[in-house]
Amino acid sequence: MTSEIVLMNRQAVAMAADSAVTISGDRYLKTYQSVDKLFPLVDGQPVAVMIYNNAEIMSTPWETVISLYREQARGRPLATVSAYAEDFMEFLSGNPDLFPAEHQDTEFFKVVAVVFTILAEEFDYQVQKFQQSKAGSVRDHLSAMFEFVVGQLHADYQQCADDTPRGDLSCFPGGMSEQVRRRYGNEIDQLIDSLLGSLRNEYSGLAFSEETKGRLREIAVFAVTKDAFFEHYTGVVFAGFGAREKFPSMRSYLTSSVILGILKRKRDRQADISADSGPVFQPFAQDRMIRTFLTGMDQHLRMFIYGETLKLSSGLVTDVVSNTPNLTDAQRNTIYQNYSQNNLRHALHEFFRSVDNYQYAVHTRPILRAINSLPKKELGETAASLIKLNSFQQKVMNSIETVGGPIDVAVITRNGGLEWKREKAQL
Repeated sequence: MTSEIVLMNRQAVAMAADSAVTISGDRYLKTYQSVDKLFPLVDGQPVAVMIYNNAEIMSTPWETVISLYREQARGRPLATVSAYAEDFMEFLSGNPDLFPAEHQDTEFFKVVAVVFTILAEEFDYQVQKFQQSKAGSVRDHLSAMFEFVVGQLHADYQQCADDTPRGDLSCFPGGMSEQVRRRYGNEIDQLIDSLLGSLRNEYSGLAFSEETKGRLREIAVFAVTKDAFFEHYTGVVFAGFGAREKFPSMRSYLTSSVILGILKRKRDRQADISADSGPVFQPFAQDRMIRTFLTGMDQHLRMFIYGETLKLSSGLVTDVVSNTPNLTDAQRNTIYQNYSQNNLRHALHEFFRSVDNYQYAVHTRPILRAINSLPKKELGETAASLIKLNSFQQKVMNSIETVGGPIDVAVITRNGGLEWKREKAQL
């Protein structure tokens, strides 16, 4: 993993990234602290690019891909950072020399294999949980559990966590799903047979319906076309100044693999500075400590407090209603429902809105005000310090140090261009 951040005000952009990378396998976990994640995008132009999460695209290091793009760009300026980002994405998509068709075929196989592996791991987890519950014979429930796991993943590819529909990625043309089915139908069936055969060997008595197999085929297509990145992906962050931009801007993307000549991608975040806007504060990847610094409260702690407050409030309402004399059961239920569904919900909403307003006024706004006026040198130092904060937290806690090593900092101004600095790792 990694920790990265982009800070922007009207004068400059500061980008900072640690240099740690974690390599894991079935029986090992190794962390190295010498990996580059921050690069100039085009020679002589005030724009840079950072990567996080996956150091390779289709078995090719991102550093190599970025250097190849830099060579073909030959210092060519573009009007906006958004134009640089799109040009880079098109370079990856329309480049058969970089990613030949047979390589794309292999990569599709890998993407679906990763998704099926995730599905198999979730099935193993459900089986273990059922065994621990001692609710009956595992063998009698294997098929139902597998259908449930497949159904959940199938649903996750079609709707988001908030139950809104999950659409197809806009980077693909219409009819992409059908193209994938026609091109890779045999490969999909081979992967399904491999998955089911492996599970049968491990779980005797496991049976699969045709409906479940059909859902697996659809999942294989969804893995490519849907607006979801359950497979290994890379975050790519661009920031700086386009040739026609007076103030800096930032674009970030999630990227996966090139399939049928098109890079699977989506724009994740964007930010533009204007004469009237405030600063930009955008952390990426492991950002828990950075967001705690900005808001004054750990978000996991906030969620815990919300849950405990809800339980406490509900308990108080129940106690008061239960101990009120001369009420019928129907009256008690009516009062309880009115409070729990209306008054209590409104009161909690107002309480946490007041907390959020206090957090912003006391913690967030002063920090943003300071960032808005920082000169470029101090902006870079602030970005590096925030990465160090994440690294320090892991250093003092009983956890694997997936953030650390020297910190690369790029400070970009329109006049001064791109300036680099590498800060040593904390001792």
